[in-house]
Amino acid sequence: MNILIKPRKNRYIIYAIIIALFSTIGMQISLLNINIEQIFKRLEYRSMLIYFIAILKKSISGKGETDLLYSIIGCGIFLLFLIIFSYKFSKREIVSATCLAILFGICRWIGVAFSHKESWGYFLRNKYIVLLDIWYIAGYILFALGIFLLIGKMIIGYQKKNKNFFKAKHEKMYDFKHIFFLCALIILVCWLPYYVSLWPGAIHGDFSMQVLQLFHYPTILQGQLTSDGINILYSNDHPFIHTQMLGFFIKIGIRLKHVSWGYGIYTFLQMSAYIIGIALLLATLNKFGVDQLILKVALFIYALIPVFPLYSILVGGDAFFSLMFLYFMIEVIWIFGTKGKIFYNKKFNGIMIITAFLLMAAKNQGLYVFCIFFIICLIYFRKYFRKVLISMLVPILCFQFIYVGMIFPICKVGVVGEQEKLSVCFQQTARYIKYYKDEVTKEEKNAINKVLDYEKIGNKYNPELADPVKETYKTSATSTDLNNYFSVWLKMGLKHPVEYIEAFIANTYAYYAPLLTTNRGLYLKLNSMKFYKKTRPWVKDTIPQTFINKNNCESPRRLKKIRKTVITFCKLTYHIPVINWLYNPGIITWLMFMAFFVFWTRKEYDSMITFIPLLLIFGICLLSPKNNNLRYIYPTCCMIPAMLAAAFGEKNPDL
Repeated sequence: MNILIKPRKNRYIIYAIIIALFSTIGMQISLLNINIEQIFKRLEYRSMLIYFIAILKKSISGKGETDLLYSIIGCGIFLLFLIIFSYKFSKREIVSATCLAILFGICRWIGVAFSHKESWGYFLRNKYIVLLDIWYIAGYILFALGIFLLIGKMIIGYQKKNKNFFKAKHEKMYDFKHIFFLCALIILVCWLPYYVSLWPGAIHGDFSMQVLQLFHYPTILQGQLTSDGINILYSNDHPFIHTQMLGFFIKIGIRLKHVSWGYGIYTFLQMSAYIIGIALLLATLNKFGVDQLILKVALFIYALIPVFPLYSILVGGDAFFSLMFLYFMIEVIWIFGTKGKIFYNKKFNGIMIITAFLLMAAKNQGLYVFCIFFIICLIYFRKYFRKVLISMLVPILCFQFIYVGMIFPICKVGVVGEQEKLSVCFQQTARYIKYYKDEVTKEEKNAINKVLDYEKIGNKYNPELADPVKETYKTSATSTDLNNYFSVWLKMGLKHPVEYIEAFIANTYAYYAPLLTTNRGLYLKLNSMKFYKKTRPWVKDTIPQTFINKNNCESPRRLKKIRKTVITFCKLTYHIPVINWLYNPGIITWLMFMAFFVFWTRKEYDSMITFIPLLLIFGICLLSPKNNNLRYIYPTCCMIPAMLAAAFGEKNPDL
């Protein structure tokens, strides 16, 4: 598509100027720290218009350091709409782009509101502030609308220009093995410096809990199990299979008198598995006709943006789950790329059974993701019903009846209580009690107290973290107690629904709000056993110091300066635009939405269904106990470059 800047009518130039001014001013509005009373006192003439102009002026003043930025943005929006007004758009394009742009503007406002306050009440406290809110949202809606319309038109134009592209491209295409080995080699060369300088890797703080379980020391999780915890050695809150797998290498390190070697061997194998998986992913997309130039960009992103090598050497359950999800998605792409014919391949079915089982064993959420995808496949590939049933039902049965039903009891693995599924409900109840405790009846108090510690949850309420409230969950609660609790929960929600909505948003906004200030999620430290003992009071009196010393993992002295330099570099990338997008859960979600929008624009419904598992991961994040956590949404992050490549790269219509 040749981008034109030739508005179809001269008056559209005026429209573009008005839109650019309106949108830029709206995006520049600050919704914080506006003292309306002080502004009103200084006004000599009083009218609604004068009041609003004064408040608007105050909201966009004091931001001199960003004047140049917003001037550039204004010019960009002007040029953007000059391009938009140079083309005609179908009703489908306008409606779909408008709906997505409205969602973008609302999510942006929600992010600003809840990242500063735990309620939107502060931002709705006055009719003038409400007008600022509307202008702010409208500014971002117009900006997003222009972007989505332009992208949609570029995609359609690119399709029309390349009608004979596939045949010529297919003749020059490298074979699958060539692409695989080339991608794997490039990624290995780019990732090795991270592995060497950060050897033996990075350890997530929660993993120390798995080490204690591995050597049969009691942990705080035993009080949260469905059983009494006395005869339980492990909690599947941290994946049992991952604990045993990594435990094998830890014990090797202990035998070598350096536990760090055990971690180093494991992180190298995990990094290698990630490299193989990403190379397979890119080779698979190439096989199904994705443009090689776009794939080179995706390869560049995987190889050079630190989030990918850093997670490949992260010791923790989420990195392991993301790895299994990566291999699962490769198989999903093969299934839809061959329109289900791959189910006739016995080798593929065998690999699918193993991968699906590991996905479910790697994290509790894996079971839900795979079961939903299983139902989708049964419906979508009805003519392969028997094949789908065998290859996808078998791993579910093996996981549920053999792994959980037989192996767990033998190995003394406990399953966590209902609290892990009820973060949203518990947060809503805690918020209600914090603000409306006087309205709680004695019967309601008793019903809540049989499930949660009523006296504590109001004070423990943290808008962005459900763990403090969940810790008060009583494992002795029966099904009757839970039913009574849900009855009270519903009654309270009907009484104050806004509080429930705000509780949900406060605990989830960072997963869908496109804020550019979020910079959490990279794990760069070796959270050693000594560190764990210092930061966890319950460890001090229960775990012997000799065990802590024996299992403590530290970076070699020779690498400490190099490690510090690399960590500093990685932290600097927090502030580099585009690169830091993949550290940001909200931006990751909107990149995913962008890809779905492109599929929708091209009417590639098969591709939309192919990437539904990424949408399921996003849905699980909305039910998670912690807001703004990259490791929860990392399975989606790991697939984003490939998904965008599949969206923006041409697909072979013969497949």
